[in-house]
Amino acid sequence: MVDAMTAREFKKTLADRISSEEAAALSSGAELCISDFNRAVCLRILEPGQCGEGSVSPEDADLLEKDLADYLNKYMQEKPEGHKWIILACLYLTFVERVPMHPQQAAKWVMNDGRYRCPSMAPDSITCRYCVCEEMTDDEKIDLFAARILRKYKPAFLELAKGDE
Repeated sequence: MVDAMTAREFKKTLADRISSEEAAALSSGAELCISDFNRAVCLRILEPGQCGEGSVSPEDADLLEKDLADYLNKYMQEKPEGHKWIILACLYLTFVERVPMHPQQAAKWVMNDGRYRCPSMAPDSITCRYCVCEEMTDDEKIDLFAARILRKYKPAFLELAKGDE
């Protein structure tokens, strides 16, 4: 069993996996097989300075990396050059920043009472098993979706209300 490492030490191991050529390409916005979200995360890996507190279990990090690699090899076979960036970003977000792996716009997670809550949480999902998010209750999901519907259709609701006057 390998000893736990600090978040700072783990961040350094992730940064060491990015070559100087790759770092230059990330920084310059050069064409890489990487989303804007993951590019921003990988650039944070390279930034010196602050890290999340706490320790990182190398075994947990290895398990997440293996599960992500298996998933990507199955569902993203056509873009293997992008796997590295997804894996590095997920490892960093999960174990260093301790925030959700998915962009908020994709997973629609919210912060409630200092905890991340996700309407898409599936505890048996590969990434969800490691994610810092907790599953939303049905009531929270209803509130979330009702608020979205109200925001989207508020002008129509207001127009309908005028007809009742």
